Parts: sequence; structure tokens; C-alpha cells
Amino acid sequence: MREFLEAFIMVFIGEMGDKSQFLALAFATAYPMRTVLSGVSIGIALNHGLAIIAAVLIAGVFKNVDFLQLIAGYLFLFFGLSALSIDYEEEEDEVVRSKFGPVVTVAVAFFVGELGDKTQLMAMTLAMQSERPALIFCATVSSMILVSCIGILVGKYVGKKIPKVAISYLAGCLFLFFGIAKIYGVVDIEQIAPVRIILFALLLAIAVLFVLVRNQKRLKKRNSRYLYEAYKRVKNCSTPEEEAEIKREIERITGEYFGEKIPFVGNIIKHVEQIHGIDPEIYDDIKKL
Repeated sequence: MREFLEAFIMVFIGEMGDKSQFLALAFATAYPMRTVLSGVSIGIALNHGLAIIAAVLIAGVFKNVDFLQLIAGYLFLFFGLSALSIDYEEEEDEVVRSKFGPVVTVAVAFFVGELGDKTQLMAMTLAMQSERPALIFCATVSSMILVSCIGILVGKYVGKKIPKVAISYLAGCLFLFFGIAKIYGVVDIEQIAPVRIILFALLLAIAVLFVLVRNQKRLKKRNSRYLYEAYKRVKNCSTPEEEAEIKREIERITGEYFGEKIPFVGNIIKHVEQIHGIDPEIYDDIKKL
């Protein structure tokens, strides 16, 4: 029991305020608590299970973790760019799609994030010194889950106060930061030519800019589709009351999503021609109504 408590407390102290807790917080703002906990448990169990097996069977294989850290860093950059990318068209299907996907996403993020990390190395070290490595495994995993629970609870509270897009950007920035930090911790900056560092920063900036520009295009398309659907309904309405309600909806969409207060008096073409920022494809579809 002493070994369990020692390992539990060491990991708990080491992970409080660490990236794993912030990752749990970021995921908790986007996914249900049970989903995040499931992903965290799977990812940490696999990660620490690998560490324990390595400690017991092939401890020497992971003495040099620079390569693992480097791979983890680049994968975190990928996770960051993925988090920054927002698919507005699929918002309505999110709950259905998230039935399995988010668990795998969270599990992979935690598994990769802890590769070569101090907690994994700590689990390996403790297991090598212990006669009961399974007990060390239970202690380190349960401690990580408790730390993540704290992050999840904070994330759930914060998530109610912050818009979803801001949450996605926050998660993306956290992933990018952790990725850069991991890479920086592995490479010897003094041995790298400045031009390579500049090229890396430039490529990363271009990738982020590309994602943000694509987000704006997707947002424009989604907003335009909302307007298109409203125009379709106004053409097919059957009562004056229904027509008046849809007209108000069109004016609301125009003001809320396009930032323009343009009265709708019944002429679709005349109305849409006054709106700036309509997606070209949707604009053509609207003109065919």
C-alpha cells in the first residue's frame, strides 16, 4: 500500500497544472465528461502500460526518449491544426458523430502527449524499483485520472461561459504550444541553423493561416446556406402569417450572420444583391429560386 500511495502522490503532484490537465480541460469544453474520462483512461492506461512493460521486459529500449518526444511534438502540432479547423457544416451532426470519434481522439492525444513525458518515465522508474509493477500501474493511472477529473470539472464550468469557436481555438493553441514545447525540449537550438528555425516557424504560421482562412470560407458557406434555406421557405409558405415569420427570420439571419440590417420586402434577388459576403456557389443557387 505504501508503494501505491507514494506513486499516486508523486504523479499527482507532478501533473497538477501540467499539460495533461489542460488537455483534459480543453477536451471537456467540447465533449461530455464521460467521453473525456473514457478517452483519458484508455490513453493513460495504454501509455503507462507500455511504460511498465518496458520497465519489466525491455527497460533499456526507452532510455533515450528524444525520438519519442520529437514524434509526439509533431503529432501535437497536427492535433493543434485539427482543433483550429472548424467544420461549420457539420455542427448539426456533431452529437451523432461524436459517439465514438471523440473517445479515440482523446485517447490518442493523451497517449501521444505522455510519450517520453516525465510521468511515463516516473512510472517506468518506479516499476523497475518495485516488486509489484502492477500496483505501480494502478497508482499512476488512477492518479492521472484524478488530475484529469479536476481539469474536466474546471473545463465544464468554463465551457458554459465561452463560445464554442473560442473553445476550439483555445484547444488548438494549447496543442500547438505543447507541440512546440516538446520539439524545443528535444532539439539543440544552438546546433540548428537559424534559417531552419525561421523556415519551421514560417511553415507553421502558413499552416495556421491556411486553416483560419478555410474556417472563414466554411463560415461564409454555412451562413449563406442558412439564408438560402430561409429564401426557399418564403417561396413555399402558405399563409400570410407564415410568410411574415419567415421574413423576420431572413432579416434576423442577415443581421446576425452578415452584419447588415436590410429589410426584406418580398423580392429575393433584390434582397440578396444588397448583402455582402454571400458564398458564390450559394449565391448562384439563390438566384435560381
